[in-house]
Amino acid sequence: MVDFSTVISYLSALSSVAVVLGAIFIVFQLRQNARLIKTANFDTKAEMSFSVLEKITEESFARRRKNMHDAIKKYSQINWDGFDDSLEDFEARNFGYIYELIGELVKEGIIDLTIAVHSLRYLIVFDWDRFQPLVKHIMDRFKVPINPYENFEWLANQTRKFLQESGKLHADNPNSAASVSLNIPREHSGTSGD
Repeated sequence: MVDFSTVISYLSALSSVAVVLGAIFIVFQLRQNARLIKTANFDTKAEMSFSVLEKITEESFARRRKNMHDAIKKYSQINWDGFDDSLEDFEARNFGYIYELIGELVKEGIIDLTIAVHSLRYLIVFDWDRFQPLVKHIMDRFKVPINPYENFEWLANQTRKFLQESGKLHADNPNSAASVSLNIPREHSGTSGD
């Protein structure tokens, strides 16, 4: 006859081994899934970065950038007379949203800050400095205390810090970007800049 206690002890030992093997398999599967997710995230970030780089290297970006600079320079000198709701107004604000979106993607970790800074460098800082009077005008016009382009401002501040700390901007060179005033007044900014 078969001793049931021996069979039960064998089955118990076998089930314990099955549980341990199952746990090992689950851990292995979770690690594999983590690798796949990491790879997919990396691929997504790379695609987003290339997409942004493609956008800013298009011919239209340079033209839109120049139009934004010219419009803000022109209308800020005449107290924004005739600017509001004009084509130049909509184009300038729309251009600012490119940087606003890039700033948001960087904040969310979809685009790496280092990649954004190395790709755009001084463009972010100079474009923010040019764009800032329009932001102040928009905030005054619509009586809003919050900067609607806070991610653009944040990205410009992070870029400025990154370039200054890494030695890419040299104050002793009169032709360098650091010789240009890079201080952003905090009135009406609505953000801490960090």
